[in-house]
Formats: sequence, structure tokens, C-alpha cells
Amino acid sequence: MELVLTSKKLGRLTKQKQDYVNEPSGFLNSQYKNVVERSYKRKNKSSIFGIRQRIKSKSYATSCVAETTLKLSLFLVVMVMIFN
Repeated sequence: MELVLTSKKLGRLTKQKQDYVNEPSGFLNSQYKNVVERSYKRKNKSSIFGIRQRIKSKSYATSCVAETTLKLSLFLVVMVMIFN
């Protein structure tokens, strides 16, 4: 394996005229996105969207309670084992 070094002078790098911004493109920037946002803001309890959101929030709350209970019980068991 061989290392080759060169002493070539490099020119100055030009600054980029515009910042590169990665913007998402596709159907989420279209009318569909506006419809979804309006539906989310105007959700009705009896609509399918409102029912789905309620179910999701209840399942999330239930899983958070179960997770917290398991972590707390594990912590207490470890503390009891350490101090006994």
C-alpha cells in the first residue's frame, strides 16, 4: 500500500447562493393535507374520526398506566432486595 501526497493549490470554494432546504413533497402538501387538518380540528364525537381518536387515546392512556405500574413495582422489588 502506498500513500501519495500532492501539493496542488486548490481554488477557493464558492459560497452557496441559497440554503438547501429539504422540503417534503407529494400528496401531503396538497388538498388531502388540508382536508385532514380540517377534519382533525372539527372532529365530532359521533364521527368515525372522532371515535378512532377516542379509542387511540384510551388505549394509549391504558398502556401508560400499565407501563408505569410495572416500572414502579420493579423499582420497589429492587429496593427491597437491596435493603434486606
